[in-house]
Amino acid sequence: MTAAPAHDGSTIRLAVATVGAVTVALPVGSVLHALPLAGALHPLPRRQGALCGVVEHAGRLVPVVDLARWVDVGARADEANAKAERIMVLGDGQRSIGLRVDAVLGLTDVPAAALAQVLHDHDPEEVFHTVVKSDELDRVLSVLDVGRLIALAAAWQQAADDGVARAAPAASAVNADFGGKSAPAGAVLHALLAIGDTRIAVPASELAQVIRMPALRAIGPAGGSSYCSWRERNLAVIDAARLPGLPPQPPATAAQLLAIIERDDLALGLVVRAAVELRMLAPPGNGIGGANEALATTVFDDDGAAIAVINTAALFARNPEASISKTTARATADPHTAQRTNGNAYIVFQTDQHHATAIEPIEEILALQAAHVDAQEQLLPTIAWRGQPLRVVDLRPPGTPTPPGCGARIIVVRDGGGCTGYVVKHVVLLIPPNTGKLYQMALAGTGLVEFITTGAASEQVSYRTIDLAGRGAMM
Repeated sequence: MTAAPAHDGSTIRLAVATVGAVTVALPVGSVLHALPLAGALHPLPRRQGALCGVVEHAGRLVPVVDLARWVDVGARADEANAKAERIMVLGDGQRSIGLRVDAVLGLTDVPAAALAQVLHDHDPEEVFHTVVKSDELDRVLSVLDVGRLIALAAAWQQAADDGVARAAPAASAVNADFGGKSAPAGAVLHALLAIGDTRIAVPASELAQVIRMPALRAIGPAGGSSYCSWRERNLAVIDAARLPGLPPQPPATAAQLLAIIERDDLALGLVVRAAVELRMLAPPGNGIGGANEALATTVFDDDGAAIAVINTAALFARNPEASISKTTARATADPHTAQRTNGNAYIVFQTDQHHATAIEPIEEILALQAAHVDAQEQLLPTIAWRGQPLRVVDLRPPGTPTPPGCGARIIVVRDGGGCTGYVVKHVVLLIPPNTGKLYQMALAGTGLVEFITTGAASEQVSYRTIDLAGRGAMM
């Protein structure tokens, strides 16, 4: 079997396509290109054999094999879609050949140990001898031996000495065109994902895996942030339908998937409806890519349908919770280990997110009143409290309105030299003593951070704790 390059130390990346009822897996290092069948295939008149024509690639004519002419591949499960048919140009280092497929499903990572050779007769007449189960696609894949395919067809295009048709080791899929008639200048292979009725695109090189939705744990109340465990890492999970710049999406009616994006040494999970296909896309006109640029930029395919290209640098910059996935945190695979019961009560409050703080140093919780703001409804730096001036610190996001009656609260905390009032949006709930679990989690660039968890099973919720008394003492 043609060697498949390892995506990390333990997994192998495969390109997946369908031929009739058969799901075919191709070592990603063997994929040179993928072209739409319409207009690319030039028929080759032959009385026998599997060759169905030739296709032009890199200035040369490459023979194309149709497996359906050799064996019974069964009928397609879905209705025929001529626009989805592709010719995948494959190479084994010096020789190249084309394979006609009904559709390209995308990329999948499988454990190297999961590859199972089921045929051991070394029959040169067989091009499939190894299978593997893809959990993320929920399919059994037949792994194509590209070298045997070329030998059995007795047809190939020999690469010139300049190596134009040579397969690039472990990275040739980056140059594959799975969707357009030709790759625009500077085009990059993207994975197209569906969220509701919208398609988004992320660089295929950064899409680590698409898996069934795992069990999630909440950080904050229902509707807030969540995380899961993935490859011994803690992974923050974001609902892609709520990304800024995307149109509103209808409520999900089917089981969701988790698309895992890796960038540098961080990872994020995006909740999506489906993995659609791979497509070469030119960089959007605004030079997308910087952390300070737009999160999503709309481009249009040949049919005029919109694709929202996600700027992953901005995605990670706007979601700092991705830091819980940093490799230095892997030692704490389960953040709920080494838990201890909270001996004191905690209150949970909302700023930009939900946090918890110990109740012991809290003197009083005040409602925000008209006397606490100026004529422009801006918060005063000090207010009168128990006959003394009280320093006030606003923990809410900048620009949060402060009209009386908005529900804001001032948490008055003892901090050594006196007291400080902290303005928050709401005080949410009280966690009584001995009803929660405290634990620590390693966050990149921050060190150990404390959380408190309440509830059990699906009702379990975690809040990051803040020592307001210690914060005031350092001010």
